[in-house]
Amino acid sequence: MLLTQLEYFVALAREKHFGHAAAACFVSPSALSEAIRKLETELGVPLVTRGRNFEGLTTEGQQALIWAQKMVANQHSMLTELSAARGNLTARIRVGAIPAGGALAASVLSQLGRQQHSVTATLSTGLSSEQIMAKLRRFELEAGVILPSAADGPDILAVAISEISHVVVAPHGVFPAETKYVTGSMLRDVPLALLSPAMRARQQLDLRFAEHGIELRPRFDVDSVEALLNLVAQGPWVTVIPESSITKHPPQANIRVLPLTEPHVAISLAVVRLAQKPVSAISRALDSAIGSVLPAT
Repeated sequence: MLLTQLEYFVALAREKHFGHAAAACFVSPSALSEAIRKLETELGVPLVTRGRNFEGLTTEGQQALIWAQKMVANQHSMLTELSAARGNLTARIRVGAIPAGGALAASVLSQLGRQQHSVTATLSTGLSSEQIMAKLRRFELEAGVILPSAADGPDILAVAISEISHVVVAPHGVFPAETKYVTGSMLRDVPLALLSPAMRARQQLDLRFAEHGIELRPRFDVDSVEALLNLVAQGPWVTVIPESSITKHPPQANIRVLPLTEPHVAISLAVVRLAQKPVSAISRALDSAIGSVLPAT
């Protein structure tokens, strides 16, 4: 059994397409398919249901995938540990963030880049907390920024931060120039664009408004803070987002950022990673960066 065979198998399970998995592994589809066939022969069980296209994993394939993911992750951990032992940690760190957590994730990665000059990173935003947790457990992410309530299980280490208040972002002219803050009732009569109702941050927003007898009725639902701000910049759309998001996506000159009151809405965030022992070099580097950006609460 070769590690490359396991890597191809993990890639196929992730991409669910022979061509896409082959491209991710920088090999031809025929080479990837043949390597997986050899793996099946060696294991003595079918791993993949094949038709004209990829149709899924067999029951045995789903069981084997758990171990394959661990073995591939352990190989990568070994290589990073050896680079750290040589005094130059070399690794690609993958981080996922919910829309409200993009600014925090960017801060952690920025600090990590200053501390570890040979580390590269990939940041994926617009994910749900549940997607991030699943990707962590499949070893597809090294860390994530999620809502604390989603950080379940003894296999997860979470570092929580204090609450972040929501603000109203609107083009000039939507509210009178003398407006110093926006109440929930004022949002009834403006064209709203909000995060998707499938996202927990939006659900918490709706719940908080409902407690004050206010139903938000946005005309647009989108899956990222950046898209919301782009809509606001076009006008006349108004949105409600965590204040920390403004740091990552500074508003344009024609946009106002106003405090939200009645109700006051805040969101808590947590940085999460797998609670593995021994702690890997990547996890140690992440912990150091997180500690530099924010204190544990």
